[in-house]
Amino acid sequence: MRIQRTRHERAFTVLPNAILQARGLSLAARGLLCLLLSQPDHTAETVKSLTEDAPEGQQRVTGAMRELQAAGYVICTKAQNTKGHWSTHVTVSDVPMTEGPKIESPRPGGQKCRSFGPNPSGKDQGKNPSPTPAKEVEAAPAAEVEGGQGDGQQDQDQATADAVAALASVGRVERRLRLGVPEMLRLAPLAVEWLSRGATEAEIRDALISGLPAKIRSAAHVIEWRLTNKVPPVPALSAPVVPLAECGQCRGPLPRGQEAGICGPCAGVAPRATAPADSLDWRDTRNRPGLVSPAAGVARARAALGF
Repeated sequence: MRIQRTRHERAFTVLPNAILQARGLSLAARGLLCLLLSQPDHTAETVKSLTEDAPEGQQRVTGAMRELQAAGYVICTKAQNTKGHWSTHVTVSDVPMTEGPKIESPRPGGQKCRSFGPNPSGKDQGKNPSPTPAKEVEAAPAAEVEGGQGDGQQDQDQATADAVAALASVGRVERRLRLGVPEMLRLAPLAVEWLSRGATEAEIRDALISGLPAKIRSAAHVIEWRLTNKVPPVPALSAPVVPLAECGQCRGPLPRGQEAGICGPCAGVAPRATAPADSLDWRDTRNRPGLVSPAAGVARARAALGF
């Protein structure tokens, strides 16, 4: 086998022979490692992007990537930023790495208490109280945590979700009142107050959309003003209806305020009420001369009106 080499001035990659002659790696893994080493630093590549123009499929490239990770040529490390978002950092080396790269990631700290409002005066100004020890938190009964704060937090989260959904529906109907997620979360407590007073999502939407000015400079300010100044009144609590007590003899209702005993007709101090004429059966008119059928009543009315 005769090798012909060309001297390159630019756009070339220097590779050690240990990579190209590594018997423990498949040819696909060696080729993938050479491809990764030829990329510039901080290049964003995925298995899908690597296999777009290659005849090898994603499954074969994924297997080659696993070979390189097992051999130490590729190390993947997950890190979390200050906002809580996770990302994967891939480090490729031309020699096997025995230790992973050091990537600083913020660690979750203990529970802290923050003071709101003006800072207290004194020599401890600007300092927060010390966090609650972890042992005391762990010693709390599970039933108390789940049954107390858990249910309340779930109800609060559900109310906030319903309020955000109501504000989002406003933006879908009226494009000028579209809000971002931070603005909806800021205005959610005002919408929660509307929902707690019995207002529906449609009522909130109608109150925020109806009668808008021709020009709107800030959708958040318009919605905040209307949620604050058009809040519905607190519904009045109606007194519970107390059922009437029954008579001890005829089982009829007793007068309101009398809780036991018998009614006036059963006691003989009041006449017994008779059924009104309208409640009698009009079809039984044989022995009741005062009752007439509906047809006869209509005929009498027409004759009286001259028809």
